[in-house]
Amino acid sequence: MQPAVRTRRRRTTTVVVPLPSAVRRVPLSPLDTRWVALPPMCHVFFFPAAAAQVPFSDIVSVLRSSLAAVLPAFHPLAGEVAYSPQLGTVSIVYGEDDAGGVAFVESETDLDFARLVADRDDDDDALLQLVPDIAQEELPAPVFAAQVTEFVQGSRGIALGVAFNHVAMDGIGFFRFMEMWGASAMAAAGASSHATEPPLHDRRLVRFDGDEELAGRLLRQVAPDLPRIVPKQPGCTPQHQLLLSRRTFTFSAQALRRLKQRLTATRPEFAGAAPPSTFATLAAHGWVCLALASGFTDAAPVFAVFASDQGSKFRRNFVEISRISELTGADGPAVAFMAIRDAVTAAKQQDPLVDVSSLITKIRAIPPGRKVLVAGSPWFPAYAVDFGFGKPERVERASLHQDGMMAVYAGKETGSVQVSVAIAAEKMQAFERMFAVKSRSNMSRL
Repeated sequence: MQPAVRTRRRRTTTVVVPLPSAVRRVPLSPLDTRWVALPPMCHVFFFPAAAAQVPFSDIVSVLRSSLAAVLPAFHPLAGEVAYSPQLGTVSIVYGEDDAGGVAFVESETDLDFARLVADRDDDDDALLQLVPDIAQEELPAPVFAAQVTEFVQGSRGIALGVAFNHVAMDGIGFFRFMEMWGASAMAAAGASSHATEPPLHDRRLVRFDGDEELAGRLLRQVAPDLPRIVPKQPGCTPQHQLLLSRRTFTFSAQALRRLKQRLTATRPEFAGAAPPSTFATLAAHGWVCLALASGFTDAAPVFAVFASDQGSKFRRNFVEISRISELTGADGPAVAFMAIRDAVTAAKQQDPLVDVSSLITKIRAIPPGRKVLVAGSPWFPAYAVDFGFGKPERVERASLHQDGMMAVYAGKETGSVQVSVAIAAEKMQAFERMFAVKSRSNMSRL
């Protein structure tokens, strides 16, 4: 089958980055090692016709030069994830010279920009070709790369695709990087911009008794055949053994209020309590809709997996509902929300290292189709990214590679939230009907 995007021209160059003195290796913290075998995180930003009024060569020049300017503050992105058999560790390393570098890809496509921005259903083929491929079957592997694509037919526009290895940064770090990259581009053009303080990359601050032992144990779990990564990195490619369907939903501020009202109306204990958080509300909503769309009739449990950021603690939460009827009943949304809320509350009281390795085993053991995996945050400012030629018309995470995966961003409109979902194709029609909240009539069955 012909790909949805035909790349007509591709030129790859390297943005060279001076490194801080004496920096040749960035050790990973034990908790970073969990992500060694994870496929790269891939995001695409679509910039509107205003960008097309600027010559593409000028856009490339601005993006390259501003990337080179900001990368010294994010120098781990200019390295490679590598395995040392002598030390038995994985770290980010640089070359022998005084600079690191990242690949910067220029390309063009004849796909219609307006259609791709407006039609947000089953467009994985297009999205995956708008991001650079940094996936490797074994280490070393690049940490980061960028690709800028010009739409040359029909409605004009620009797509900026980025891919990065999760061991280098999480979602918070990524959007901080994008903010500073944009600020660098605007400052070079003489425009006013606001940028935060540069980050600290010293993983030695995350030290504790038994840290090396834990790092080794986690590495053996996620990648037992290093330097080969197991399972093989599929890059940004979805599961081939299961046909996934993808949809993107936008929840307005009004729709979110209705969801929260529906969730709290069924339980008297919510009366007078603080409103449910947006993240927990959407995670519960997705969990319930997945259970209903799946039509489960057996007694096997269903799961929700998500990461909670709790200031000084970062913890991956794992919630199990043993009886499917608990989710599919009339007060299923409330049950799901309380399970998620209680898991976050419990995590605040626990050592973040408790059950780290066993949690990986538990998540891997979940049968296909029986979990919702929520990534991102309603506060991730995806639509605030600005390089001086307009804010994006559309932002997508291209790497939705698991059945039941949800990616959450702050939406384009004030107070809105965007959620992209990938699930088994045969479930999508039923899921979409229940998950989309556009009017009060949609609320009859959540």
